[in-house]
Amino acid sequence: MRSLPTWKKWYIILYKIVLNVIYKIFTLMRKPNENKFVIALYRGGLEGNLKYIHDSIIIAKPKAEIHLISSRNKMNLGLFNEVIKLSNAKYLILDDYYLPIYLLTPNSNLKVIQVWHAAGAFKKFGYSTVGTRFGPSSEYLKLIPIHSNYTHAYVSSNKIRGFYAEAFNMPLNKVYPLGVPRTDLFFNKSCRNKVIEELSFHYPKINKPNRVYILLAPTYRGRGKQMETSFNMVDEIIEIAPLIKADVRIIYKPHPYTNIADIKRLNNCNNIIVADKFTINEWMLTSDAFITDYSSSVFEFALLYKPMAHFVPDLKDYEKNRGFYQDITEVSDAEIILDSQHLLKWINKRSSNEFFDSIRMVEYNFDELHDVSHKIVNHFVEH
Repeated sequence: MRSLPTWKKWYIILYKIVLNVIYKIFTLMRKPNENKFVIALYRGGLEGNLKYIHDSIIIAKPKAEIHLISSRNKMNLGLFNEVIKLSNAKYLILDDYYLPIYLLTPNSNLKVIQVWHAAGAFKKFGYSTVGTRFGPSSEYLKLIPIHSNYTHAYVSSNKIRGFYAEAFNMPLNKVYPLGVPRTDLFFNKSCRNKVIEELSFHYPKINKPNRVYILLAPTYRGRGKQMETSFNMVDEIIEIAPLIKADVRIIYKPHPYTNIADIKRLNNCNNIIVADKFTINEWMLTSDAFITDYSSSVFEFALLYKPMAHFVPDLKDYEKNRGFYQDITEVSDAEIILDSQHLLKWINKRSSNEFFDSIRMVEYNFDELHDVSHKIVNHFVEH
């Protein structure tokens, strides 16, 4: 990351001062509310880990006052309203980056809970990427200490606690291996059936018999100077689409920041279904196989014991520019695919209801798999 201009540094410094003054005034004016939960919605809607935590809070704390905040994470007037809402809250719950809490010196009464949106420990992020093309500079972190002020962080297994402590720059004893809340979906039969029914209603194309549905979900890619590599998954899948067997359909789950022009190109392919609604985990329930590059969703798909693959032609460059916490073959048993011809062959070999033995992968990446949301809520309420 390039050096910040002087005016930008002063803007950040002055903005932080004003923000903290307003926060402090309101913390003095308002009585702390022990039942107030603030949930920051990074993606706009209540989904994934946050939805499962939200629903468990309602059960565990019937008197809870839950406030949902959709934050744009920009230093503008909107953040002042957000810190006012935080001023008398007992709990702030996140599953991603949340700028206001990094700019504040929060009240000691506030518990800041991070239920990060990824399972396992795969590609590096946060403080682990300082000095890389993708990561923040030391200069930036002095002004905006990202991932600061967390009092609790929850991860999928004890083996990876150290990686998250590094990424969040927080003490290891505040990182708890209690699991990933959204995996509760896979172990609740009635919820699974309801999701499958809703998917079938909204996407009738997935109801055709004798077809193989392969979910493809690439990870987020940096842009501009933060771009890890020039690889574009959309280009690759469109190129081989005409050669995919007639009974196979690709369900492409784009990252929220995917270029709109790329989405239009995908929609022009008859054998590609663009999954613009529902979560990756929900789509997993109707899929026969899974392809990603570096998304940690592969760990959750492993819980379904179906075939999966990493399509990673840029593996060496990505490792150099972004980096991994652990070797890809150590944490994942999915097939490693380095070129489009291998990918095409792997896709055309798939059939419905295949079994893939991912038990080693599951045992390595997960310590808790049942009633995770309930366990996490009880833990941060009591500790």
